[in-house]
Amino acid sequence: MSTTAAWMPPADPIAAAHTGYTRAHWVTAADRILDAARQRSTHGGAMVDFAARPGMAADATTGSPLDRLEGFARTFLLAALRIAGDPAGAGGTPQLIEHYAEAVRHAVATRVWPSLTDHSQATVEAASIAIALHLTRDTVWAALDSATREGVHAWFAQARGTWCADNNHVLLGATLAAFTHADGFADGRDTVENALDRMDDWHRADGWYTDGDGRRFDHYNAFAFHWYPFFIDELMGAGFADRRALHRARLAAFVDGYQHLFDARCAPVFQGRSLIYRWATAAPFWMARREGVDVLDAARTRRLTSGILKHFVDGGSLDTGALSLGWQRRPIPSMVQSYSGPGSPYWAAKGFLGLALPADDAVWTTAESPLQIEREDVRRVLDGPRWLIDARRDDGIVRLHNFGSDGHPRRDDPLYRRLQFTSATRPVTGDAVRDSDITIEGAVHRPALRASVGARGGAVTRALDAGGRHVLSEVATKIVGSSVVHVARLSGCVGLSGRVSGAALVVDGDAPDAGHTTSHAARSARAHCGDLVSAVHLLGAWAASPSSEPAAVPLTSDGVVEQVVDGADTLLCPAVRLGPLPAEAIVVWQTGLSRASVPALDVEDVVVHDDHVALSIDGQRGVFRWSLSEPFPADAEAQRIRRP
Repeated sequence: MSTTAAWMPPADPIAAAHTGYTRAHWVTAADRILDAARQRSTHGGAMVDFAARPGMAADATTGSPLDRLEGFARTFLLAALRIAGDPAGAGGTPQLIEHYAEAVRHAVATRVWPSLTDHSQATVEAASIAIALHLTRDTVWAALDSATREGVHAWFAQARGTWCADNNHVLLGATLAAFTHADGFADGRDTVENALDRMDDWHRADGWYTDGDGRRFDHYNAFAFHWYPFFIDELMGAGFADRRALHRARLAAFVDGYQHLFDARCAPVFQGRSLIYRWATAAPFWMARREGVDVLDAARTRRLTSGILKHFVDGGSLDTGALSLGWQRRPIPSMVQSYSGPGSPYWAAKGFLGLALPADDAVWTTAESPLQIEREDVRRVLDGPRWLIDARRDDGIVRLHNFGSDGHPRRDDPLYRRLQFTSATRPVTGDAVRDSDITIEGAVHRPALRASVGARGGAVTRALDAGGRHVLSEVATKIVGSSVVHVARLSGCVGLSGRVSGAALVVDGDAPDAGHTTSHAARSARAHCGDLVSAVHLLGAWAASPSSEPAAVPLTSDGVVEQVVDGADTLLCPAVRLGPLPAEAIVVWQTGLSRASVPALDVEDVVVHDDHVALSIDGQRGVFRWSLSEPFPADAEAQRIRRP
């Protein structure tokens, strides 16, 4: 158990032997954020300006009205969770109730909150306010006069019939419709039914949803698809019992697999967008507890959720009480999406759902139990996103082998289109360097055409746009001991240069003198930082024509460690440059991320077939098969919008 932050209560080494965290630590973290929000509140508390400095004049605002609404709505949600779990407590909740009731009254009286219009960010924030008011019906909502309540309903009703992104945003208008429906203000059944039916379209397997058409799998499953439906079901009442049962079943399947995307420090795998929400990734574990879904017992839930919060607290995320647009203390501009503003990170509030549970709930009174990765290695297939999870007890790192998550169909996003993501590294952004992949220099990777996943590895087929030339990349991957071996068949690449690469290590800008080294040779490259080693080794290249004795391809190769400045950090990406390539080729390479050395493997006895390659790796025979799965539906369209 590591040291607890100085501003936190004393650690509990008995009931929380792994994290030291109790419910009091969660309350303290929540109050630290709420204090920072109050210091930046304006307009009678109805807006929070996280772009402003604490102590600025109340009327001196810097962020846009939408930024200030976002700052209010997301921290109000946090306050509501705090109030719901201790509505009459002496720990500041009466003052919270009074503050937020007055803020809502002021917002309605002065109409300071922006209107809810087509494709509006204000609708996103209104959904958080609706859930906050639902959670505080007996406190904040009860303290409002009838005119204010009517004003809130009227504001929510503005969203009815508006257009929104055809992704998780359909659930936001549905949340508002459910709230007004529950109060008898307007019949919201059509909007709600339509949104939940649309969400069903996106369910793939194991509780995993793609975030809109295509293959857009990421942590939004945790803090959107397994969040809003339960509040919607609750607001709609008994008539939605069948929906709620289905959502619970999917939540159970999701949590059972999703728990393994957190390493021994409880750091989430760094993949997908909106990572600035940090411990919002803990939300589905709390939701499972709230909904009586007992996939994880109270002891494991406590260990995992407290570990997630502690990981970010120990990394400095709450040093000032205000969250940066980053992963830990510092901002990281490269990981921030265009829609993110100064108040955006406070969707981290969703990770505090456990505070809505009473203090005597078993999740707060039962002693923590270790994670599975702390007891044994974990290998887990997630069929929905076509992911293979490889979590190892000896180093505590989770490796996510990605064969089917693409993100937006028209964006070759480094947070999605990579062969591997981990809990100890982060992808390189920008176009100059591509980590954890095989590529043609300068090529754009298109969405996956086919993908398969199994217990030992998987395969993915992609088309690459190499300066207008069509290159087909078929990659088969297997875990071999502590390394990963990839076999690719490249077609259409004559005369082009390529490269294979490993995971990129981060040289922390706060500790630039921390030990890091690099080394490279003709067929390999290695980066070392702290106690982590990332390596890539080219194991060979052969002619792609089927043959029991394929001809070796004499590729020119050059190992390099590419350095990319990312904000205050430097990323070190080991790679081997290849080329020029023939029209077709089989390329075999090895990657390794370890706390020890990564020696190159020996490959021999290569046999090339139409649909697979068989070879021996250090004397062990292995088959690497291209994916022959049913082709994925075409997803060439940009993000659509729809009228729910």
